Amino acid sequence: MSTPSGAGLPGIRESALLDPVTMEILSTAYLLRPPDEAALVAALADPPRDLRARIAALEDGGFLRRDGEPLEYESPYTVFVALGEARARALMAENARTVALMEALPGLIRAWDLGTADPEGEHPLAVTLVHAHADSWDEWFRHAERERPQRPSLVAPDAGVLRVALVSGHLLRLQERLSGEARVRVLVPSDPTWGRGGDGVADLDGLVEAARAAGVDFRRSEQVASWMYVDPPGLAALPVWWGSPAPENTIAIRTPPVVAAIGLLFDELWATSHAWLADDEPWADVLGLLARGLTDDAVARTLGITARTVRRRVSEAMAELGASSRFTLGMAWRRRT
Repeated sequence: MSTPSGAGLPGIRESALLDPVTMEILSTAYLLRPPDEAALVAALADPPRDLRARIAALEDGGFLRRDGEPLEYESPYTVFVALGEARARALMAENARTVALMEALPGLIRAWDLGTADPEGEHPLAVTLVHAHADSWDEWFRHAERERPQRPSLVAPDAGVLRVALVSGHLLRLQERLSGEARVRVLVPSDPTWGRGGDGVADLDGLVEAARAAGVDFRRSEQVASWMYVDPPGLAALPVWWGSPAPENTIAIRTPPVVAAIGLLFDELWATSHAWLADDEPWADVLGLLARGLTDDAVARTLGITARTVRRRVSEAMAELGASSRFTLGMAWRRRT
């Protein structure tokens, strides 16, 4: 009978056979720790016909190891940490591919428009070009306001552009039109000098705090490479030249699959971003302890709070990081840390 090694699980894979039947087999195996496959078969009240395939699925998943005939067992904590890391790597790889697509898309559209043989034909990608000069950046925001907002999300590398959106009231009007708990989301650079100095952004902190009080959500990110706007499922916008800090010339996109892809890219950036202020994340200490394997009760004792408060802060963190379960919350937290 083995003990968990805690070693990395480089070969971990997900399998269609990691279903409730297989999890019940694993539960029995964890409880009784049969030393080999024959003993495991004997321990099961009703072994399925495809037991061998299910054992192989558990091996692929990292729960079991075989060195010859003996079975060895890996801690579920170790397995789920490894699985989370594998999924995070896959998400980051997909994020990199999506960023590459976003960088290439404006140029591809320009090439298509220049090379098309039928300029009057229907464009397969539903786009329009929105012009906004440096002294009238609010043209884009007026354009966005004409749409029905669902969850507007903005990447704002340029503090002056954000100031325009705040002074003009565009972001506040978008927030007022949202229903339920939805909030306008704004990402800005993590650079501590961002928005500091210069007459054009002198009052930016006060404008941001007023917008936060009205419900607009601001976060900081190291991955603010270009101006971008997305409001799934109906509207997204990229600059004609990727990397532009402002929407001077913007491609507005309404093709749902492309809008969805840009929305996923923003969600990934949001999940790896940081709070506007350190005090905005009262759940950070809770997640840090949970990531070390502590139970809710143990976290509560460590922090001197109640288990109910722990669960509430986990719920707040899930809402803030866009996680649908504790597992996906753990993945989002690992990507940030």
